[in-house]
Amino acid sequence: MEGTTTRPWSDLPLELLSMIGTRLHTRMDVLRFRSVCSSLRSSITPPRRDATGFPFQILRSRRSPLFLSESTVYVLETTDGAACGRARWLLNLEESGLGDIRILGLFSQRRITSLPRQLPLVLDCLQFRIVDICRQYMLEYGGRTGGGMQKVVVHPDCVWTNQDQRLVYFIDVERQLCCWKYGDENWSHLGWGYDDILVYRGKVCVVDRFGSVSRVDSSFRLRRFSVSIDGGCHCHRGHTKRLVVSSDDLYVVDECIGHGGTGHFRAYRLDRRRWGWEEVRSLGNSAFFLCKGRSFAVPARENDGSEGDCIYYLKNAYDHSSYFWEEVKVFSLADRSHKDVEFSVLFR
Repeated sequence: MEGTTTRPWSDLPLELLSMIGTRLHTRMDVLRFRSVCSSLRSSITPPRRDATGFPFQILRSRRSPLFLSESTVYVLETTDGAACGRARWLLNLEESGLGDIRILGLFSQRRITSLPRQLPLVLDCLQFRIVDICRQYMLEYGGRTGGGMQKVVVHPDCVWTNQDQRLVYFIDVERQLCCWKYGDENWSHLGWGYDDILVYRGKVCVVDRFGSVSRVDSSFRLRRFSVSIDGGCHCHRGHTKRLVVSSDDLYVVDECIGHGGTGHFRAYRLDRRRWGWEEVRSLGNSAFFLCKGRSFAVPARENDGSEGDCIYYLKNAYDHSSYFWEEVKVFSLADRSHKDVEFSVLFR
């Protein structure tokens, strides 16, 4: 329109800038927002380094205290003209309250002590484009991973959320779904028979071995909102269902581990019109990563070396003998083939 002028964001009233800033969920997004200009910086308070409150003590058991820890999966890409040259990494980083950062294995979440030579010793935020992919949680007994807790989620999961507002959900090795509220002395058992858990559209969701998905309501009751998966693999091996969110779509990956630890997979996308599942051979050019703590999707454009419409998984993921050696493989949905992949920068 003639005569219309474009005004900078910094000219917006502080009240509006504050409303925008407080809707950011991650510490990294808040830091980016405040770094734009002085107006945006003054509109919201900086997140404390200990804002997440991790590691956070949950319960005190007979053996040792139980702590909840958090890590974040990032894509780090060097900017043009960076001293180390053009490069991109997919990293799982754990930040302490003092600002120290440790690199964890992407698939196993164990701590990495020997860094790859290609990775810079100093991660300068001015030299990297940083994309937040997802957050992962672990329960640990005095620094040792709680072996009985398979999958852990925290809800709400926001940088502005206080510790006493968080709920911790987990699925144990016996596939029991449990919940812990701040101040409780024990876990609450919500149900049994579940393979995976995540937060989808603001609701905690779980999937059972048949592919039926339920959400936890405000009264901590389970409400089923999808049918089971029809068809699929009819072999007699063990199957595990994995939940993945990609481009606001909910997927279930049916994982079948064959002899030798090689996996076979079928992917299903939720049809929200009829709340049923449709098998897909395309993941929207994304790559799915099936990790110990949680599963997540990475757009192929965000990860050098990964292929779209593929599933990355850890061979022998359930074999304790492979704990100190991670052999990553990739499964193509298009031709149902397997390939070995070298992702040493991610987890060695």
